[in-house]
Amino acid sequence: MLSIDTVLERAAHLLGRRFGGTPELTHPEDLGGSSDSLVLRAKVTPNPFLQERSLVIKQLPAVAEGTPEEAEANAAMIREVVAYQYTNTLPSENRPGPLLLAHDIDERIIVLSDAGTGESFSDILIIEDAERRASALRKLGRALGRMQVATADGEESFDTLNRRQYSRHDLPAEQAGERDVDIAALVAQGLDLLRSSGVQISDTVAEFAEEAGLRQSRSRLRAFSPFDLTPDNIMLSDQVVFLDFEWAGFRDIVFDVACVIAGFPHDISTPLLDEEESAEFVEAWSSEVVSVWPDVRDRERLTYALMTSLIAWALMSLSLLYHGTLAVIEDAESASDGARKLERLPEAHLADFATTVESVRSYATAASEQDGGDSRYGDVAAFAEALLTRLAELGAVPQTRTDIRSR
Repeated sequence: MLSIDTVLERAAHLLGRRFGGTPELTHPEDLGGSSDSLVLRAKVTPNPFLQERSLVIKQLPAVAEGTPEEAEANAAMIREVVAYQYTNTLPSENRPGPLLLAHDIDERIIVLSDAGTGESFSDILIIEDAERRASALRKLGRALGRMQVATADGEESFDTLNRRQYSRHDLPAEQAGERDVDIAALVAQGLDLLRSSGVQISDTVAEFAEEAGLRQSRSRLRAFSPFDLTPDNIMLSDQVVFLDFEWAGFRDIVFDVACVIAGFPHDISTPLLDEEESAEFVEAWSSEVVSVWPDVRDRERLTYALMTSLIAWALMSLSLLYHGTLAVIEDAESASDGARKLERLPEAHLADFATTVESVRSYATAASEQDGGDSRYGDVAAFAEALLTRLAELGAVPQTRTDIRSR
């Protein structure tokens, strides 16, 4: 790992090249980072060329040249840079994250504006104060909705920026979409994993799963999404700030909503929202997006869309928990391979999966009781109940707020 002084020097050089002058970065604060990455907050001495008084530097680890790991790392960094470039163009009140100030793909360094300090949603969601949780979730719903409305027609611009970065770094244009998450394929992998574990998949659940994949290609429902919507990547300060755009792209707007009400399925340390919290979050979100997508006020349509997305999240998160990646596993073992069993998942992963399945069961049960109900939702609730029983036999039960706080 590079020293802090070296990273500060790199960042200062990039800023000087971009804005002019010779910025001086001082008082570095280590903010942590995943894997071998280094994330620093630094103060900027007064400089006529740079308005920022503090900023954040993200130095990613080096990778060996010419390896598959290098190609994957470059794709992730380019996607993050492109996402920041795109969101930089939005009005400040709709911008989901910090500003991109400078970057260097070859040196694997990104310099961002300082989003300030605040509470992460990983902390907010486990506090005892129900009103504070509800208030934060309403703010999250409104912020998510504003971001989606502001980016509803922006996919072509995003794709153009992405292609330019690939061209600038002499990378094949056909690789520009490699960070697009193939939700349909991941959902299919999740179904395959369940079937190979002997879980019976009803026709209704299979139809919802197929619909989840089809929804992703309907452009009228798409907007910008960070996708990696884990609670430790969402911060609440003066406003809601989304962090980490390595998987960002344009996707079905309801998919992110379902992610939240399912308790963030790809995060193993988050409890489910209760029914009232979910309702307040969805109401706050829908009040922001209704001007562009009026169908969100049609309860039957929204219920169907959320049910579809919740099932997709359950299946997709199972694939992610099992394979450890959002990439599609092209050479995954066949469904007949006895090694591909739920039992092979670690205890924490099984508990996280049980939590997501419980969100499906709870939502399907409530939906089946609306206005006489729709028999499809009853079928989904029965499927989820049976799956929860199977998971309980493996020692996995849905995570509660108390469980997580006691760790």
